[in-house]
Amino acid sequence: MLKRQIDYLISDWQFQFESDPIEAVTTPHSWNALDTMRLDDATWFRRGIGTYTTALTTKSAERTFVRFGAASQKAVVYWNERKIGHNEGGYLPFTVELPQGSSGILRAVVDNSPDPHLPPSDRSDFFLYGGLTRPVTRYTTGPQRIVHLHTDAQVRDGAGELGLIVHVDGALAGLTCSVRVIDPSGETVIVHEQAIEGTATAVALPVVADPQLWSPDAPHLYHLHASVAHNGEPFDAVRTHFGWRTFDFPAGGPFYLNGERLLLRGTHRHEDWAGCASAVSEADTRAEFENMKACGMNFIRLGHYPQSDFVHTLCDELGLIVWDELPWCRGGVGGDLFKARTRTMLRTMIAEHRHHPSIIFWGMGNELDWVTDHIDKTDDDVFAFLQEINALTHDLDPTRLTALRRYERGATVVAVYSPSIWSGWYRGRYQDYELALSDAQEKFPRMLHIEWSADNHIGRHNTGPHLPFELKEERDHAEQDGLAYSTQGFARASRDGDWSESYFLDLAAWTLRVQQEQPNFAGAAQWAFKDFGTPLRPENPIPYINQKGIVDRKNRPKTAFYLFQAAQTETPVCHIESHSWPVRVGALGEKQRVRVITNCACVELFLNDKSQGTRRDGWLRAWHLDLPEGDNTFRAVGTTADGHLVEDTLTQRVVFAAGAFATQWRAEMIVMGDDVRVTVQMVDAHEKPVVAPEQRVTFGLEGTGRLDVDLGTIDGSRTVSTANGRATIMVRDIGVEGAAVTVTSEFLPFAVWTLR
Repeated sequence: MLKRQIDYLISDWQFQFESDPIEAVTTPHSWNALDTMRLDDATWFRRGIGTYTTALTTKSAERTFVRFGAASQKAVVYWNERKIGHNEGGYLPFTVELPQGSSGILRAVVDNSPDPHLPPSDRSDFFLYGGLTRPVTRYTTGPQRIVHLHTDAQVRDGAGELGLIVHVDGALAGLTCSVRVIDPSGETVIVHEQAIEGTATAVALPVVADPQLWSPDAPHLYHLHASVAHNGEPFDAVRTHFGWRTFDFPAGGPFYLNGERLLLRGTHRHEDWAGCASAVSEADTRAEFENMKACGMNFIRLGHYPQSDFVHTLCDELGLIVWDELPWCRGGVGGDLFKARTRTMLRTMIAEHRHHPSIIFWGMGNELDWVTDHIDKTDDDVFAFLQEINALTHDLDPTRLTALRRYERGATVVAVYSPSIWSGWYRGRYQDYELALSDAQEKFPRMLHIEWSADNHIGRHNTGPHLPFELKEERDHAEQDGLAYSTQGFARASRDGDWSESYFLDLAAWTLRVQQEQPNFAGAAQWAFKDFGTPLRPENPIPYINQKGIVDRKNRPKTAFYLFQAAQTETPVCHIESHSWPVRVGALGEKQRVRVITNCACVELFLNDKSQGTRRDGWLRAWHLDLPEGDNTFRAVGTTADGHLVEDTLTQRVVFAAGAFATQWRAEMIVMGDDVRVTVQMVDAHEKPVVAPEQRVTFGLEGTGRLDVDLGTIDGSRTVSTANGRATIMVRDIGVEGAAVTVTSEFLPFAVWTLR
């Protein structure tokens, strides 16, 4: 069958931001790839207009279209200075047609300037990156093309029914449509041909008996090939996929997929990556989603906007149930322009994504009770518009559930609601999570717990206490406006805690246990899988980074990754806390807690080849040991229920220096060709490591080479807070002339080290 040829327009782009010099770029591209991590106001987070140009040629016998995967946040497109299209909204695709038989310049003018009449709001806790942030493609067709395939896959009485509407962009007598459906094993199960009548034709397809059902454990996909021809001459052809599955979410829970209870074990994802902002490559995206599956996720909320075609296809292929979300995030509701743009985005989101079997929830928005950008509007206006778009969503797609997080008044409007519950972080103790969760389940008939977690700074570890005082016991664990970034207000772990990986392990282990044991609980989603950039958090240990991820901004697993894997998968896990904890500081005679993250039936721990006994219960198994000063090697050997062995080895340096006062820095260097990894450690007058109090450091470079900076990672930030008194920077491409790294800090003297 004919297939539409698609070319990716990757290279040969010229780009200019405002009046800056013109540069050659490839797409996807964001002009905010590096500047959002800078602390210098003069170069931080450029908002404005970026212009992309490329030269193209079209043929006279074909129609040529260019599809922009996303242009953030608004775009106007020109062909030889004639306007041929525009788009408002940075997270959905749009297409323009080029004149036939011509050569010229395609110019896309993209704008991410603040605009209160275009969601999401600038109050949102993520960057509104600018650029052509998703792939740009070109394809050609005959005189008529397939604009869209509207699919509706339903299972009734054990048979697979496929509703199909073929949309073309012009009526023409003699136009026919051919359809072929291929099952997951490659066998053709439907062949059908039908005349096209008008611009939207319902195609009557036969049912498929006993279809293979899509699920997270068995994500079976069917492929649909559709082509249009005129009196036998092929005009266009497209390929898509779909899946058959059933779901049910009764009041009071739990959630059912294909007739069986499924606990939704979820996470969230921002389109954000170190060094490229939201212009994330398909290879990096795939690696990120494969990590999600590796630690047991079967559900994802794409927050807080529709993400790329590739993301949705990955969710289909890997088996991740999706909450796809309209980018109405914070800021209230605006007037007619705001509403018109939002409606358009909703229509486009559903039209573009409805064939994905992974999508079960259409998210209507996020935190609609936040401070408004529109002082002439009230909460009644917000509520009325929510009612409107909820009804529109059901009109456009009556087969899925509408959903909403954190706008309690709107809980009666949508099918599924999530209140704000941040036990152990923004509000309350994590030990009281079960009470808060039970209260929410009683109040909201179809409830998911969307967003829970804790910021965790890689390399911060200790045995507690993690807060200087006990938090009070309470049942209301809702985040309150502004407290996420405030130093004021009531006591809470987000303000008063140590932001350690160790605390996050405690919180996550408790939370996951409650979720798994709670009767009729439908599921939850941890916020967020990967660290991401935010304009609202410059004071974080890694400035401008939300650090609640279980992987860092480069997709490298943190310690908690292994806990989720142990709690949510059958993969044997045996991981010592922690490989990001190289130096353990304590006092002579003080027993040290050593923990192993595991799901094995039993684990035996060895210290310097001597057994310290076995532990059998829980995902976090602890030994309290007398550790000798110096290097100590731990080896944990886990035995699974069926007798298989899995083990982990870690060497830690133990130092008796409790109460010591830091006076200077010591540097450790690892040379890797022309690159050097430099780690500085606070030490006392006797050169012994000191781990507290943590402080902020700024790295500099003198001589040749460059620093890895502006990446928003623990080893790729010019300014970063220490983790157990340590901080790391990568120095790249040191020349023969040599270089020197400098460290400026809050409390210790300026230091410099020669690298070559």
